[in-house]
Amino acid sequence: MTGYLLRGGTVFDGASPRRSPGDLRMVDGRIVELGRDLPVDGSTLIDVGGLWVMPGFIDAHSHADAAALTGEGMEARGLAGVTTEIVGQDGLGLSFASGESHRIMADTLEPIAGTLPEKEFPDTQSYLDFADRGAFTRVATLVPHGTVRAKVMGRQLRDASEEERAAMRRLFQTGMDQGALGLSTGLSYAPALAATTAELIDVTGELPPGTPYVTHLRDYGPGLEESLDEAVKICSRSGLSLHLSHFHISGPGRAGTAGQFTERLHGAGQEVTWDTYPYTAGCTFIGALLPRSVQSLNVPDLLAHTSDPARAADLAAELDARGPGPTFAAGWDAIYVAGLQGTPLERWDYWSIARIAEEEGLSCGRAVLQLFVQAQGRACVLVDQGHQDNIRTLASTGNHLVGSDGILGSGIPHPRATNSFYRFLDWANRALLDVSVEQMVSRMTSRTAARFGLSTGRLAPGKPADVLVIQPEKLEEGPSMGPYTPRALQHSFIGGVPIVSEGSWQGSKLPGLAARREAPA
Repeated sequence: MTGYLLRGGTVFDGASPRRSPGDLRMVDGRIVELGRDLPVDGSTLIDVGGLWVMPGFIDAHSHADAAALTGEGMEARGLAGVTTEIVGQDGLGLSFASGESHRIMADTLEPIAGTLPEKEFPDTQSYLDFADRGAFTRVATLVPHGTVRAKVMGRQLRDASEEERAAMRRLFQTGMDQGALGLSTGLSYAPALAATTAELIDVTGELPPGTPYVTHLRDYGPGLEESLDEAVKICSRSGLSLHLSHFHISGPGRAGTAGQFTERLHGAGQEVTWDTYPYTAGCTFIGALLPRSVQSLNVPDLLAHTSDPARAADLAAELDARGPGPTFAAGWDAIYVAGLQGTPLERWDYWSIARIAEEEGLSCGRAVLQLFVQAQGRACVLVDQGHQDNIRTLASTGNHLVGSDGILGSGIPHPRATNSFYRFLDWANRALLDVSVEQMVSRMTSRTAARFGLSTGRLAPGKPADVLVIQPEKLEEGPSMGPYTPRALQHSFIGGVPIVSEGSWQGSKLPGLAARREAPA
């Protein structure tokens, strides 16, 4: 018998409420045996005494759409313990990215997802087939509503016609038939922000009942309540199953209010799940700050528009009057620019918009436009808008899954891309949450797999050998901003192939790693 034998660890199988001491054997990409004092039988023996053995993490909210295929930033993800990336989030993704929709995704995604492959993907199958030919992790995808809308309507920000709605319905069904896990929306981002509630109900209404509807809400500021009601209404009318992306209750006056929102959702008449990351600061691309009036422009046209003095003056005045917009629940003093390393703007990395504006003698609207132009649209912003008590309340509910929302473009400007799972484990281990370590492991593995219809996420005979070995003493909070490399992971395997050995990333590009929906969520 060949393969690997992990000897003497503490095993969390991803489903059981108890941990147990024991051994694990994997052969030919599968787990074949768990027990005590298993014979070596020709396997490569790894002593994991004193370490935790658990399934590989399934990231419920990943932006590794491109990186999983190209390898850019994947050492960080490997060391983060993520073995399955659920991509196509926030209505943005590469499934159905071809022609104009590919150009739109390149403009939008590259600051957060890294350099896109040159190949275009006319449907979900072409994307997953490309992943099957070689990827750095397992890749599963949602059908991204924004990409589908762009494929049908280009950059137009208007109501969809009946013919365009019918075309979108067909593409959503095609994506699901080809193995997508559900569909996602990003209703504060172009081009999806132009879709009305009625349009969303119409274009999703023919999908199978219970299909996951994974949504970045329309407004996280003053309109949060109405945006939650909209999401509930869409799923009630269309029969979809609601999952809230990167759910957070942020902004002035909202500290300690998470319980009110969870009660509101529990009374919605349907089961709702959500994913969160354990940080008060969010992160997105700098273009999300720009007014809706220019959201339909591509990056070159945006740069030309914002470089024109008269137009720039109008945009700056609009920004100064409106503020940061519906993606954000904070003001300019809590929005920090990131991803400027190696550019002439590097000294401003992790400075707030308000500080830069004061330094330059500009209004905040003018400062945003100057930063956008000088960074050529390729920068991110971090938004320190959350409340620690709300994060912990949401993470202590039974509706909770873990999603990093990790940004791999722009120099990995936020540690959630690497440390979200470990920080949650650390909190559970130190009893900072009303959740045991065993329960938290399940939310990162088997429960996420069950929610989205994946076959991974458990340590059991016959299951794929996606396995982590973690040193619990090295779990830590880490920083709240900036790049961070965790050191808790000692070994990891994807399909029985070593990805991390003795804490070092092996960087393997492997075939056959596309993950398609296999079971009802």
